[in-house]
Amino acid sequence: MTTKLTGLELLQFLVEKSPEEVAKALEHIHPADILDALEDYEGDPFIFLVRMPNDVLAAILDEAEEDDKGKLLDLFPSHQKTDIMSEMASDELADLLGNLDPEEAAELIHSMDEEKASQLKDLLKYDPETAGGIMATEFVSISTLMNVEDTLKYLQIHGEDAETLNYIYILNPEGVLKGVVALRDIVVRPFNEPLTDLINPNVISVPLEMDQEEVGHIFQKYGFSSIPVVDEEQRMMGIITADDMMEVIVEESTEDFERMGALAHNEGDYLETGVFGLARRRIFWLLFLMISATFTGMIIERYEAALAQVVVLMAFVPMLMDTGGNAGSQSSTLIIRGMALGKIDFTDFFAVLFKEIRVSAVVGVMLGAVNMLRIWLMKGDWMLGMTVSLAMFATVMAANLVGCTLPLLARKIKVDPAIMAAPVITTIVDALALIVYFRLATMMYIPA
Repeated sequence: MTTKLTGLELLQFLVEKSPEEVAKALEHIHPADILDALEDYEGDPFIFLVRMPNDVLAAILDEAEEDDKGKLLDLFPSHQKTDIMSEMASDELADLLGNLDPEEAAELIHSMDEEKASQLKDLLKYDPETAGGIMATEFVSISTLMNVEDTLKYLQIHGEDAETLNYIYILNPEGVLKGVVALRDIVVRPFNEPLTDLINPNVISVPLEMDQEEVGHIFQKYGFSSIPVVDEEQRMMGIITADDMMEVIVEESTEDFERMGALAHNEGDYLETGVFGLARRRIFWLLFLMISATFTGMIIERYEAALAQVVVLMAFVPMLMDTGGNAGSQSSTLIIRGMALGKIDFTDFFAVLFKEIRVSAVVGVMLGAVNMLRIWLMKGDWMLGMTVSLAMFATVMAANLVGCTLPLLARKIKVDPAIMAAPVITTIVDALALIVYFRLATMMYIPA
């Protein structure tokens, strides 16, 4: 078969050809393309899945979304479920079982061979958002006594089931990680060269309990395609691959964006989530922000009598609140991004604070000057312009300081900094802007 099959053509091929032809053709088709074709099909996908070999079915499950893995597996009889799961990578299988009902997961684990079941039980003990929770246990380790030819022969026999063969790890008899060799270095060397000449003893590894976001920083820093995971005694427990890390980065970024937008996290896609599901994600934060906005109402009530004397002051309230909210959001976004990339942490608190004071002073002076000129040209009242412009300067200063310090403080107390993003900061800054504005107005503009 030389023609690339996708979509409907692929599904027709699966139905019309013999099992032997199907199995041979599927060796050259990426499981993600098969999954796309099945998702576009509006009928029962089982009529196509039943014609595929178990290793292909396992690869399709690996590619499927977390919520869909269990649904696809449930299409098959119990005995075939076990065969399919035995073909899956350990990290993907652990994710699948972790999303199932505990009783169903226990039943499936019990149906597998003892060695695989033991590995899965160990993986499921780890927090799913740590290195131990996202690692795979299929890796290749070799002896230092081998030469290049011995190593290549060994990989031909034992490398098929490995998660990746980009790096080969050297362990001592106790399983302690002692070195690493890149496959690239092996294949370009003479057959008789000792492996000891190629080993790099300075292995970059991560502990089992490291948070997956920190693991992402390690990948970003070194650019590896895989990283070993070790326990407290430096015994190698598994590996994390770059493709798995990409999924984690997408997940972490999605959660951060949702929190910055005052949304509860949801695993499902927008179009696949029901109306009440979307409403449930939004209502808590909207209620919280609505109730917290009561404070701004109380502040306005506090100065209601004074404002009634000079109604024009109220015309500038929306501008001050919006500018303060935007300034605070800009500051918090930069700090949160810096922390996400590992460029900023709590030890930089005073350096960040000092820089934001200078930045907000420059921005505040520029905005205040433009605003004063605008009010003088439109209203002909320089004292009103002075009052609003000073309030603008103070609001920008306060907003930037709140925007830069809250995410850092959140990280210090082990709270996701994204929670302290735009909605929360805007609410705090709104209250501060009103207090500053009305205080200045009563001192400078409103007649006693």
